[in-house]
Amino acid sequence: MDISPPPPPPPPHPTQSKCKPDRKTVEKNRRDHMKFLYSKLDSLIASSSSASSYGQQLPDRLGEATNYIKRLQERIEQLKENKKQLIGSTGGESNERSSSPQIEVHDSGSGINAVLIVSSHHDQAIMHRAIRAVVEEGNVDVLNAHYSSAGDKSIVSLHTLVRDSNESGSGTRSMLDRLKKAF
Repeated sequence: MDISPPPPPPPPHPTQSKCKPDRKTVEKNRRDHMKFLYSKLDSLIASSSSASSYGQQLPDRLGEATNYIKRLQERIEQLKENKKQLIGSTGGESNERSSSPQIEVHDSGSGINAVLIVSSHHDQAIMHRAIRAVVEEGNVDVLNAHYSSAGDKSIVSLHTLVRDSNESGSGTRSMLDRLKKAF
């Protein structure tokens, strides 16, 4: 908010150049400067307020400006609190990730279904990490992947197709191990 001063007063008459400006001129310049500042204040308040303050008396306009500044300060405090909460939630995320997630892996013949329930704050990267962990070995194709969140839990559901599986239980066990390592 760069407020430029009002235009300078007109130059004094040549006969008065060595004298101080008279009291009348000083007062007129002061009033002009105050008018300029009030109009600048009105333009700032009117742009953010629903009611126009041009028809109001000076004390009402100043009161409205004071209330506007107080509302802005309250909004700043709310935003600071939100920021602290968000920073605290990301700081707490490392502790939540260190807690072991709930992982269920079921063999359904040629496919394996995996369900992960992880405590995190809507971190969709969890799904990408789960898919990467499952596909790492190379003999698994992900047919379907679903991500959802409920409260502070993220749920990832993967439906996979295991290619050239030799033993029925070995694919399930290796996928469970890979998912545990990823999380």
